[in-house]
Amino acid sequence: MFNPFSSYDDATVVFTFGGFSVGVWIVFILAVALFVGFFVRMIQHENHAYRAIIEHTPIEKGPVAEGEPPAY
Repeated sequence: MFNPFSSYDDATVVFTFGGFSVGVWIVFILAVALFVGFFVRMIQHENHAYRAIIEHTPIEKGPVAEGEPPAY
């Protein structure tokens, strides 16, 4: 009734986000950057935590959590 096409005989396929397109590369680079950023931040936090344990200082600001050793 409201169809602008009279026939679908010559219809073709249009891929807007297919293999090796710009969108795929952007998403891939974003995923790799987030993965690397997560590990960099995790290593920074672990280094800070181990340094604080060696120096006997609180790891994070705030009240002492249950089961955590007292701050010196």
